[in-house]
Amino acid sequence: MSELPKQQEKKGAAAGLDDAQARAVAGQGPAHLPDFTPSTLGTMGIELELMVLDRLTFDLFPAAPDILRVLDQHDKPWVHTPEITTSMLEVATSILQSFGEAAEQLEHIRSTVQRAAFEVGAAISGGGAHPFQRWNQQRIYPKERYFESERKYGYLAKLFTVFGMHVHIGAGTADEAVRLCAWLTQRAPLFVALSANSPCWQGEVSGFCSSRSNVVGAFPMSGIQPHDLRSWQDFRDYFNRLAGFGIVNSIKDFYWDVRPKPEYGTIELRVLDTPLKPVYAAALACYARELCLEFAAQPGKWPSNGSRELYTWNRFNAAHDGVEGNWIDPETALSMPIAQVIRTDLARLAQRSTDPGFAQACKVIEDLLQEGGQAGWLRRHLTAGGGMNDLARIASELFEDAGQPV
Repeated sequence: MSELPKQQEKKGAAAGLDDAQARAVAGQGPAHLPDFTPSTLGTMGIELELMVLDRLTFDLFPAAPDILRVLDQHDKPWVHTPEITTSMLEVATSILQSFGEAAEQLEHIRSTVQRAAFEVGAAISGGGAHPFQRWNQQRIYPKERYFESERKYGYLAKLFTVFGMHVHIGAGTADEAVRLCAWLTQRAPLFVALSANSPCWQGEVSGFCSSRSNVVGAFPMSGIQPHDLRSWQDFRDYFNRLAGFGIVNSIKDFYWDVRPKPEYGTIELRVLDTPLKPVYAAALACYARELCLEFAAQPGKWPSNGSRELYTWNRFNAAHDGVEGNWIDPETALSMPIAQVIRTDLARLAQRSTDPGFAQACKVIEDLLQEGGQAGWLRRHLTAGGGMNDLARIASELFEDAGQPV
């Protein structure tokens, strides 16, 4: 990520955005695409969208504004911000270099946010979608950008009360960001599968390991980066063309699974359900980072197959079947079990990684491959007779427990 002062790492208008950029993000001014900030290849940052729950019913609880006020009193290296509804909050790490740094800071985030929530009578949880909340009962967070989203997208704004993990990887240069986006997009379904932990939706068993993954597709600029974009100038021309139609106003209007984030100098992987434990988030981010470093070591090489149809099929299988699904390699056209692909990746990446904690990250990911992963674990609770409230309680207790993975 970019070597900006800490105050420049804040989000929104305080995230290093000038007034024009902030107005564009809020949909209040002319479209604006910032220049790409030079960055250090392979640095990373992690964003987690967290559930705010009632401590008695474990339904979503609109206490995020109160928790954010408590967190405002803490001096810390990471950032907290509101999200689109008042039962959500977002936390974002500082710039990280390794699994050890990521695991340590995410644990500090977990313990600090947990204490803040307890002060206001709430609980915190990971997970991609709350098992029984109703979208029409959610409240838009009182911020102009979110009100603008509600005006623009209608009920979809409240329907977007789902919870994801975003991983930022330093890309170095603008042109390299576009190339790394293309490569990481091919493997994004693997991260859908590994993080999948939202088998229930609106009080029903969804039939998917990640029901959250289906919500983003309702937005008009969802999907993936077009295959024919091969440089930052191509991307800028594409942005300007869409802006001329009034379709986009800022980079935030691109709901792509992997997108460039020019103000941070990163690419952003956006497909993951928020993990049930912070250590899972650290491990998954390091997997994405190592893939990007491997891609970067092959300068000038591009994916040979950018088929949207193949990508959509891979993503669907990953969301539906999780780590027990199949993935069709776009480069070879071979269909393979997702778990086999991931294990092959990790074994290869471990040979080249300079991160002293990557071996531990691989062990954590191996846990996520066992017995159907997080979604499988939650499904077994349902099969054993647990109800939706019990599922939400268990997920919250898992997130608040500083112990080892399940």
